Amino acid sequence: MPSCIICHLNINEHTDSFKSCKNLHLVHKTCLAEWLLHSQNCPLCSEPYSQSLIDQFKDYKDNKQKEKQAALDKELKEESIKKTQQVADKILFLKFVDSIEHLIEEEKFNEAIEILLDLYNENSTDERDLKILYLLGKANYLKGRYDMAINFFFKLVKIKYNYPDGFLYLGRSYEKLGLKDKAQWAYDRISSSQK
Repeated sequence: MPSCIICHLNINEHTDSFKSCKNLHLVHKTCLAEWLLHSQNCPLCSEPYSQSLIDQFKDYKDNKQKEKQAALDKELKEESIKKTQQVADKILFLKFVDSIEHLIEEEKFNEAIEILLDLYNENSTDERDLKILYLLGKANYLKGRYDMAINFFFKLVKIKYNYPDGFLYLGRSYEKLGLKDKAQWAYDRISSSQK
């Protein structure tokens, strides 16, 4: 019993649908349909298949091309939706930051801190959580809770060294507690964190 040169399974000449090249290398019709998507030559002898044989698979090839294009279109649409969502999320976060900054300007520190603590994820190093950490430090500093401000700012600059405002407020917080050496240490790092 002959075997298919593509899948290597037996070909039953009475029940299986099969084709061949000019050199009579047999292939299952379904195997050939897939093969012709990539090459028009016999996989064994490299002899080109006849155009009449290739034409028999035109509908199959067209359908596969449509499926491929549909999958690509779907992927592009999903990517576009994802990017749109990311932009929307950024806009919402910027509005959120503005609302917190507004509370801080109005000296509603407790309200700002409570909202920020509800959203803060201590295990995250995401830019959003770093911004929340910064705002927590700033609100505590302006409230006069310099110990808490140091806690938040120190966490911030430990995660992201190039955060000059974090070092600035860290230095100011140390200064308020009379820790001049530590304040100077923080101030010295402002310029080096900008590099």
